[in-house]
Amino acid sequence: MANAHLQAIALCEDVEVTVLVDKVLPRARQLAGRFNVPTAVDDYRQIFDDVDAAIAALPHHLHAEVSIELLQRGIHVLVEKPMALSTSDCDAMIQAAAGSGTVLTVGLARRFFLSSQFLKQAITSGLLGDIISFDFREGTSYKWPVSSDFAFRKETGGGVLADTGVHVLDLLLWWLGDYNSIEYYYDDAMGGVEADCELRLKMQNGATGVVDLSRTRELRNTCIIRGELGSLEVETKFNSKIRLKMQGQDLTLTGRVIRNGLSEEKANDIFRRQIDDFVDAIRLHREPFIPDREGKRSVELIESCYALRQPLQHPWIC
Repeated sequence: MANAHLQAIALCEDVEVTVLVDKVLPRARQLAGRFNVPTAVDDYRQIFDDVDAAIAALPHHLHAEVSIELLQRGIHVLVEKPMALSTSDCDAMIQAAAGSGTVLTVGLARRFFLSSQFLKQAITSGLLGDIISFDFREGTSYKWPVSSDFAFRKETGGGVLADTGVHVLDLLLWWLGDYNSIEYYYDDAMGGVEADCELRLKMQNGATGVVDLSRTRELRNTCIIRGELGSLEVETKFNSKIRLKMQGQDLTLTGRVIRNGLSEEKANDIFRRQIDDFVDAIRLHREPFIPDREGKRSVELIESCYALRQPLQHPWIC
């Protein structure tokens, strides 16, 4: 994630990266060289007196500890998702930000997708009528390059639910409001971290739906929201196609959201909007687009899912 943030910051005005931190110092120095960052260190405590704000793009289990220490030093923090591994850690982070008067926002970047914002507006405006159901399927063979094994160890952050699922659950909570109950949660962790999981939620607005996530299977990779008046289907990637179908009309519209004449959204655009919002929240003393309490909501839901964990059935397991 550091690359994505650094590429986005390079496009932002009046923002300068002054130091990179990585416990593997040669790696920090290499990245600093690529992005013309003047300093690289291997201990974040060395930066306390030198920065106004920090991006905590760390293994999940370090989010709370590092963010709290930065916040208590008066340093504004954009922490990557998930906000933390527990709601109690989230509460401690929120308290640290409130106590020091600093901005704490969470890197739930999919809220900055134009397609996500279109869905939010469509649902809020009543375009689809009362929402009846949703179906969110996201899965692919996990091929991301990694520099450590933290994503595959239970104690450092959980599996596909905590990593990909935090985006999915955050969007559902943002679009549809709070959930009422988890009807079931299945995964294949078997003592480790889950590569596949499935859950069913009932929302407070009455809608019910399924979330299916995988690091081993190619799934549909769309979310379908069905209402009394019509349905919307959106792809899970940025620059997503959206399909709108209204009830009683033999017509389906497919297209992409455009803004300021730009027909193609790039990954850098997403992260730039996130950085711009973070900087504006600091300068204007306003709440960020994704306030800290919003980051906590998806963590609480993930915790609740894990507490209800049942084994996912596979055809090769008797």
